[in-house]
Amino acid sequence: MPHDDSDVRILQVTDLARGGAGVAREESGRVIFIPFTAPGDRVRVRLGKADKRYAEAELLEVLKPSPLRVAPRCPAFQKCGGCQWQHLPYELQWATKVKGVKHALDRVGVGFPEPFAELPAQRIWEYRNRVQLRGFKEELGFYAARSHEVVALDRCEIARPEINDAWARAKAEGASLPKPYKVELEVDDGGKTRMLWNARHAAGGFRQVHDEQNEKLQRLVADALPSGTALFDLFGGAGNLSRPLVDRFAEVHCVDLSVPAGRPAGLPEHFRFHASPVLRWLQSQKGRRWEGAAAILDPPREGLAADARAISSALADLGVRRLVLVGCDPDSWARDLSRLTRDGELWLPRRAAVLDLFPHTPHVESIAVLER
Repeated sequence: MPHDDSDVRILQVTDLARGGAGVAREESGRVIFIPFTAPGDRVRVRLGKADKRYAEAELLEVLKPSPLRVAPRCPAFQKCGGCQWQHLPYELQWATKVKGVKHALDRVGVGFPEPFAELPAQRIWEYRNRVQLRGFKEELGFYAARSHEVVALDRCEIARPEINDAWARAKAEGASLPKPYKVELEVDDGGKTRMLWNARHAAGGFRQVHDEQNEKLQRLVADALPSGTALFDLFGGAGNLSRPLVDRFAEVHCVDLSVPAGRPAGLPEHFRFHASPVLRWLQSQKGRRWEGAAAILDPPREGLAADARAISSALADLGVRRLVLVGCDPDSWARDLSRLTRDGELWLPRRAAVLDLFPHTPHVESIAVLER
């Protein structure tokens, strides 16, 4: 179907949205979100999904580039479904992420008595310790954005060098397979690369993709929690945030729908995994109490949502005095904070931090420390 030229606009991009798109305004005041643009760009776009106040647009041409623009390192940028911000200097990426988190908190009216701790990434290229590739015959690469079309590549600019070194071997092995395939390449803690063929996502266990930034996240959590009787690592997966604390608590309970199939080597008996929905497990502990316990809440992207109040009450009943709330979406994290700090005023916000695990994307990790 041919496009209607009445949907084409020439616009000046004036800002960057925390969701990743550049922001422009029509003369009517309607806000237009344009992916892959930078503040200062003059662009030609085609409007897409729209209402009276907002519209999304497809970038057709950069008529006059912003002086802020930088050259993307990846030849597949804007085709691959991965990075959205390779055309922006990292300083602007980071400032936008921090501003977005603070804006999310302002919207729900939650404040902290101390300034935010800000932890940008030092390594912004070649940082990913895991990638999921798609291939068939001689092609290997990533899915295009919102598509199952494969963008063929020979390397990834944000993947660890060990992964790029293994790329050709994965391509050669995949070429002999009779059907389209998926292969996950992962660098373990010892620097060895392994391949998982046609396995479910993160079949080898969930792991944060940026090792150096994950170490900062672990230190933030460790510094926030005093030693005590029990630690509840809720939505804890394989225990990324609680394992470093195993020697500081008499009991550690890591609860998630997906936990390691077998007990990882080296963990003491007082570290226990529970394969269960978090709220159901908390309710099963009714009547038990650990004075001076602590908790980590690291829910999925949608946050605690409707379970927030029940989880909050259950943690208080178990004797939790301090908890750390981690979120990968600023809006759901801020909403959870609002629920936790206002539902009966059980929890007081003490300090917060923002940390970057995904350079060249809008994703950001937020951390809050709360006390009962």
